[in-house]
Amino acid sequence: MSDVAAAQARAEAARQRLTDTVETLQTQLAPERIARRAVSEVSETGTRAAQASVEAARRNPVAVAGAAAVLLAAFNRKRIAALFSRPAKRKPLLSIKRSSDHGR
Repeated sequence: MSDVAAAQARAEAARQRLTDTVETLQTQLAPERIARRAVSEVSETGTRAAQASVEAARRNPVAVAGAAAVLLAAFNRKRIAALFSRPAKRKPLLSIKRSSDHGR
């Protein structure tokens, strides 16, 4: 085989490797595949975070109860404040004058 023929064979093999690489990249970088992979990773991460949270809650039930109480109080702070505040002085709806002689 001549030097030219050997160089052409090497060039053809390199072209084929390059074509294979481009096809592999196109497959891996397809938008549908990237989206599926991203959804899968987010789902797995969310599941792991939820499992870790549940385990932490099981290890520290008092802390969880305290946090829940604080959140409940924060959301209902106006109602709680109203329970402890003085009742507002209201004007009577109907004013009745009392007299000792009743029109006499």
